[in-house]
Amino acid sequence: MESNREPGSPQRRVVIVGGGMAGTRLAQQLVVRAGEATLDVTVIGEEPHPAYNRVLLAEVLAGRYAPEVIALPAPAAGTGAGVRRLSGVRVVRVDRPTAEVLCDDGRRVPYDALVLATGSNPVLPPLRGLFEPDGRDDLHALPDGVHAFRTMDDCLALGAAVRPGTRAVVIGGGLLGVSAARALAQRGAQVVLAHQGEHLMERQLDPGASRLLRRHMAALGVEVHTECRARGLRTDGRAVHAVELADGYALEADLVVLACGVRPRVGLARAAGLEVARGIVVDDELRTRDPRVFAIGDCAEHDGVVYGLAGAAQEQADVLARLLSPTPPLPEPRGLRPLAPTGAPPRTPLLNRRRGWIFATRAPVPSPA
Repeated sequence: MESNREPGSPQRRVVIVGGGMAGTRLAQQLVVRAGEATLDVTVIGEEPHPAYNRVLLAEVLAGRYAPEVIALPAPAAGTGAGVRRLSGVRVVRVDRPTAEVLCDDGRRVPYDALVLATGSNPVLPPLRGLFEPDGRDDLHALPDGVHAFRTMDDCLALGAAVRPGTRAVVIGGGLLGVSAARALAQRGAQVVLAHQGEHLMERQLDPGASRLLRRHMAALGVEVHTECRARGLRTDGRAVHAVELADGYALEADLVVLACGVRPRVGLARAAGLEVARGIVVDDELRTRDPRVFAIGDCAEHDGVVYGLAGAAQEQADVLARLLSPTPPLPEPRGLRPLAPTGAPPRTPLLNRRRGWIFATRAPVPSPA
């Protein structure tokens, strides 16, 4: 494969598309592991904000934390490694033949190794009245008062819209919906949580624990409806004023929060001709079918699984930093038996199938042709 490296340059270029938790963690760990090696890391993120801990967005919405409190530490430059962060910049295309990414501001960023950490988008449910008549499935075309809850901008917009007494309906009773409902209640809103499933947070909690959670939410003043399907939105011009349920009942609303799950962002990978299923398909080395392109975090699918968890994303980032590092791998944790036969390349513990761990051969950054 052709490379745009200047002749004689020893620097290895790692480009990370996605400035969220996974991409930022990877940049941090690459610097830590670089040692004296020369490594040039570029992180390209669409959001204009500094990288932040998405798990704590609900605390910002509740007013407990200011946005800067949940900011992630910026990767510090190491002896031989430098990190450049491009914020508010969107990658529009991956040019694999030239090993470059093309950005919406016109710049082209070359790479020796490319890591897709594009994360996920909120799922927009098929509610009547949610989209424009032209059928656009677009977060920017939602009726006034309807919000997703995924990014810092979502959080700040919700915070600006809520007042004591605001009638808020949260659609979706998973972790995100419960967090949003709790935060809005703490801001003084009158909150109704509508969940299609039988129990709140059913992916994380058993029925007994879910009942305890429901009692806790009720104590906060949140009205919880389970086995309750939202059918549509009622709007007055462009502003929402009610959520219509499948049984015909309407929940009055000044504010509607959509917390119906997330979907991996795979558009860049698909357009680049990489294998995509639910997520960007990677092997045991977190590598796509292109040996120079990797994927981690919410957008990555390994062995048929999209983890979609912050902890898994950070583990993947740590592991990929080890695989891409020009320094020798760390010793294996005691008690883990190498799966490689004698004489095979050294193996490094990666993410798990049962709790945790699979094994992969250490893969250094590919050298340019």
